[in-house]
Amino acid sequence: MKYIFPVLILFIISSCGQPKKKEIPEYDGTYQTDTAKGCLIDLVITLKNDGYHYQIKTNTREQEGLLTVTKTEQEVYLTFNGLLGIEPKDVIEGQYIDHKIVIQNYGSSMNEYLNFSECDIKYLELIKVPAK
Repeated sequence: MKYIFPVLILFIISSCGQPKKKEIPEYDGTYQTDTAKGCLIDLVITLKNDGYHYQIKTNTREQEGLLTVTKTEQEVYLTFNGLLGIEPKDVIEGQYIDHKIVIQNYGSSMNEYLNFSECDIKYLELIKVPAK
């Protein structure tokens, strides 16, 4: 019993230090597709008080909205709320990998869908543009 009190005091003192800062990946910035592949998509992600927001521009549409970031143990998924695919009209999602965003643009004969009709590329890679 006499050892419990000193151990408890030591535990309390050791836990009173500065909290560790969480490492938060920064998704904000400008992303673009490679125009040499025949598809131009400009995406700007900004961090505001209520979370991440996006602005996307292609040669046929412009859209902006709230971006939802979902993290698993090894992967990061992005949901572009309000940005709908062509067929069916489902919300477009992508995956964040090594400073780029990958969006599967269309499916297969077993799972048919199309997100951006203006691009004839199966996997759209939006690469982060270095800040000026």
